[in-house]
Amino acid sequence: MLLNKIERALFVSAHPDDTEFGAGGLLQVLLEKGVDVTLAVMSNPVESLEEGADKNLLLDEQTLSAKCLGVRNDIILFDFPVRKFSYYRQEILEELIKLKKKIKPDLIVTSSTSDYHQDHNTIALEACRAFKQQTLLGYTHPWNSRCLIGNVFFELSQSNLDKKIDAISSFVSQSQRAYSAPRIIESLAMEAGIASGFKYAERFELISMSVKND
Repeated sequence: MLLNKIERALFVSAHPDDTEFGAGGLLQVLLEKGVDVTLAVMSNPVESLEEGADKNLLLDEQTLSAKCLGVRNDIILFDFPVRKFSYYRQEILEELIKLKKKIKPDLIVTSSTSDYHQDHNTIALEACRAFKQQTLLGYTHPWNSRCLIGNVFFELSQSNLDKKIDAISSFVSQSQRAYSAPRIIESLAMEAGIASGFKYAERFELISMSVKND
């Protein structure tokens, strides 16, 4: 089974909260199985904050959210300009390659290649280049796509779902977004569960897969 082959996993978020929405449940599942999990966040989008807000607010919320999920490693933070990732493709690629060499992940999880958001899409495409010989999954944000993406599903327990909702709720500064509502998060987990035969699940795009024969 794929999960039994994983020792180190790297989750790459274009912005704080991306991993929580797309893969907060899978991240917990991996931690529960003893996988060494690292979270890298590529920007601090202060532009989404109200005028006068603390510029570190989203990063503080990210720290609290990761704690809710059980992340024990330090979060690796970058400061690429939000909505302008496409101008920094080479620099982003080089940072991802550095992470690959440092962490040596068996699994990388990031945005889907079908995500319309310009930053998400850039991260997904550069991850394809950096991790082309490893197992790479893309998580889905339905509000950033016009098609239902996902051919890999991971079952979530009720506890996984509850912690995912708590983690997303840690981003108080983003709570005005309709898709932050707990009922929406639960509905998406139920939809993925119906598609895969579970009560709750998360769906992912399988971008590439490399599994050791041992």
